[in-house]
Amino acid sequence: MSRGPAPLDLDTLAPTAAPGIRILPVVHERLEMTAVVRAVLDQLEPAGVALELPTTLAEPVKKAVQRLPRISLIVSEEPGEDALVWVVVPGDPFVEALRWAAERQRPVSFVDPDLPYREEHRDPVPDPYSIWNLGAEAYLGLLAATSDAEPAAESDRRREAGMAFHTVSARDKLAGGELLALVGAAHSQRLAAAVNRPVAHPFARVSRTAIDLRHLHPESLTGLLPDAPLAHAVWERLRSGEPVADTELDETLSRRVSVVRFGLRVIAGQGGEEEAERRRRLLDYAHRHGTREAWGDRPFPDRRALGRVVWKVGTGSYQEQTGETTGPWQRRLFFDYAERCARVQGQLVPGLYEWVMAARGVGDDNLAWELFDAARTYPWQQQQAEIETARIEGSELDLGSRKIRFRRRFFRVKQRPVALPIRERPQPEDPADWLRGFDAEGLCSHPPEDLVIEDYGRFLQQKAISILSVERRRVEPFATSLLDGIDIRETLRNIHQGKVYVQEYGRVAGEAGSVVVIFDRDHANDLFPFTMTWLGEHDQESDMAFYSTSPAEQVVGPGIMRATYGGFMLTLPRGRLFDVWHDRDYRFARDKGEVLTMAAIDYSLEKIVVHVAAEAPIERLRRYAAAQRKQLLHIPLASLSPVTLKKIRVLHILAGRDKRAVAKSYIW
Repeated sequence: MSRGPAPLDLDTLAPTAAPGIRILPVVHERLEMTAVVRAVLDQLEPAGVALELPTTLAEPVKKAVQRLPRISLIVSEEPGEDALVWVVVPGDPFVEALRWAAERQRPVSFVDPDLPYREEHRDPVPDPYSIWNLGAEAYLGLLAATSDAEPAAESDRRREAGMAFHTVSARDKLAGGELLALVGAAHSQRLAAAVNRPVAHPFARVSRTAIDLRHLHPESLTGLLPDAPLAHAVWERLRSGEPVADTELDETLSRRVSVVRFGLRVIAGQGGEEEAERRRRLLDYAHRHGTREAWGDRPFPDRRALGRVVWKVGTGSYQEQTGETTGPWQRRLFFDYAERCARVQGQLVPGLYEWVMAARGVGDDNLAWELFDAARTYPWQQQQAEIETARIEGSELDLGSRKIRFRRRFFRVKQRPVALPIRERPQPEDPADWLRGFDAEGLCSHPPEDLVIEDYGRFLQQKAISILSVERRRVEPFATSLLDGIDIRETLRNIHQGKVYVQEYGRVAGEAGSVVVIFDRDHANDLFPFTMTWLGEHDQESDMAFYSTSPAEQVVGPGIMRATYGGFMLTLPRGRLFDVWHDRDYRFARDKGEVLTMAAIDYSLEKIVVHVAAEAPIERLRRYAAAQRKQLLHIPLASLSPVTLKKIRVLHILAGRDKRAVAKSYIW
């Protein structure tokens, strides 16, 4: 936790507007404002609370507050008018004021008259996170002064006159003490002036024909809340005073289900009570590492710190699910990019949308999903409740949604808000069902991945020939023949001579044969324990030998395993490759990469053997190739596209050819 801000100055923050009335300007629906409201209420202890909420919604709002921490949606629509919609969520400042008053049995008044209102302007509001640095008094004072500098619309003035009437009436009903009125910062100063003038009862609606109270579907939370659901969950845990377990990061990850059969482990993720318990542990971890000291002795969610929590949990789950790690450069770039995106939109701290986009930029869609999955944690929201459930999108409420299409689909995510479509990963009701898929005999590959590997092997062969051709290139001034074309670079370099230079690529004797790609050298023989040799199924498919992570540790579907290559070797024509991992000729190889390189040399029918690795092959392997009158051509791994390398590095092994019909539904 970081050091908390200085104590609040109530006379500046919530000044007395009239005898017995204090007005506190607020920013709607933002967590930092909730911290200010709670601190003011605790310090001032008002005799009553007035809120800028429609007078006609009093009863359903109170019922929705009683349902907390389950989040509710209140919807009311009258013919010819825009609908009234409000999400009752723990981190809303008005909701916190309602709960505070209910716990202390203080009267609450709704003072906003139910008048037709069609103003669609959205006032630009600086990120409330600056409250922690500027102080609540300075932040809200500047906001109120800025709003008051612009002339108010006629509809706003009618509302403010009605609010003044109801505020004065609420004060008069108190037996003594002060009334604290919470209103939007744009109205605060004009309301302060209005309560000191004679006011009349507004000519407004006193009831509505239909008001619906609905339980909000958990998948709708990210589309309707400005802040991540995890932040609201942390605040709910903080205000409830529940004991917090000393949770380690490893306990918060989206771990594999502990169902083991014949050494196979399902990686379907957790479900049911196990998943609910993981969410609770994640919430405990965010409670301990994602909060800061607020006013008084009550900590409060820190959105910047929660970003660090989401990154740690998301990248840890990503490693559990895919076997891939993230480096320090990715973490640094993630936070830098997310904050730059937030600054462009006038915010100080990134939110859920920026986190998802930054994660996809520094990693891939799977990493973005894991961060999103951690940030949407809100354990109390179930799909079914005692009242009807509503599933709604931010675009339906005209919240300024932006749609982003991913290669993989995501739940709707919001930061003013943002919609991201999703396709759920298949989850087994009983993980053991997936293990029964291994009753079939024999293993086989996934054909779409075979095509990718074969295409990449041909690309590496062509690249090797191109490298040799460039090395033997000859450039000369144009005389009688253009040869293989004009050399633009050399011509421009010697433009003062007034000559045109042409080039001729050297002819390479022979073609490229076997291809060996070494992603990681396994010196200790423990990082990539699984080795295999399999033959091509048809004439267009190579024989292949590879070493990888253990596929038994990642069962992702019924009879479907996932692994990560450490290295592989391809050779044509098919049907010739012996099991290289048990070939005595390679017993002197120092690691698996050398085994594959020696086999590529032996089985290549062409003179050129393509070697792709981070480091050039050692001299002993070059002599081994030379002894067979072959050339080992090295291509640095760093010179190839990292996106493509990441794509081809993943393989899936199927327990039987019958799994090919369903594999595409489980492979991600």
